[in-house]
Amino acid sequence: MKRKVNAPDIILQKCIGCKLCVEICPSFVLEMRSEKASVIRGDWCIGCGHCGAVCPVEAVLHEATSYEKIILPGPSAAISPESLQLMIRERRSVRIYGEGEVPEESLKKILNAGRYAPTGTNSQNVHYIVLTLPSQIEELRKMTLRFYEKIFSWVRSRVGRQVLTIMAGRTIVESLQESLPKVDHAKKLMEQGQDRLFFHAPALILAHAESWDTCSAFNCSVALYNCSLMAHTLGIGCCFNGYLVSAVNKDRNIKKWLGIPKDHRCYAAMTLGHQKVQYQRLVQRRLPKVAWR
Repeated sequence: MKRKVNAPDIILQKCIGCKLCVEICPSFVLEMRSEKASVIRGDWCIGCGHCGAVCPVEAVLHEATSYEKIILPGPSAAISPESLQLMIRERRSVRIYGEGEVPEESLKKILNAGRYAPTGTNSQNVHYIVLTLPSQIEELRKMTLRFYEKIFSWVRSRVGRQVLTIMAGRTIVESLQESLPKVDHAKKLMEQGQDRLFFHAPALILAHAESWDTCSAFNCSVALYNCSLMAHTLGIGCCFNGYLVSAVNKDRNIKKWLGIPKDHRCYAAMTLGHQKVQYQRLVQRRLPKVAWR
């Protein structure tokens, strides 16, 4: 169901006819009439708030526009390119967590960062599930491990591999076969008390959205990445968990237990906890794979 959005209001006495709001609107809501901006297709508005954000005289009123001024003068961003690049390289996948819960206030700040991530057509359709109770995290861990025990039991048999090939494709089955030694090793470690799935994390966040929306995967992934950056600034480490995402979407019992609607899919998940290990060096990655046209 389409989210109802209120169209902007134009204060004609203030409008100076600069056309900025008309040019920046992605949904053709505004047009110039008699040298003033006018709302022509209000029901097309997606609520992005760009129109009000660019107006130099605050002639455009919209519920999605914040009239808080950018702190820095002129066109400068709130953070330098060098500082942003450093923070991006500082952020690591953290799998060793210290003692203590993640404070609720910190979790709220982390989720609030996800709130400002871009979403296709400004749908803002990302839903979060936050687990902080040890009993809940342990139950989800057990269900996820049972799911993978079943999958890898199929991988170990010829008939099972044939079934999985039909369901998931040959490439995935071959990848699962190659993973068997690692799976066996991880199982031994878990039998010794190590948690090689959630890493004894005190908190988990999952993001889900409507499966029919082609932008949902992007929306959830970007939102949770925003969350991970905010967590980094708070000294909280995160690790994205694709194993959990796959299990949630393929095991209806897990999906039901989490309360995810039938028409939704989980598109991103991560563990969180106080970062116990401090990395001494920045991350290094391969150069971008770019085709300049």
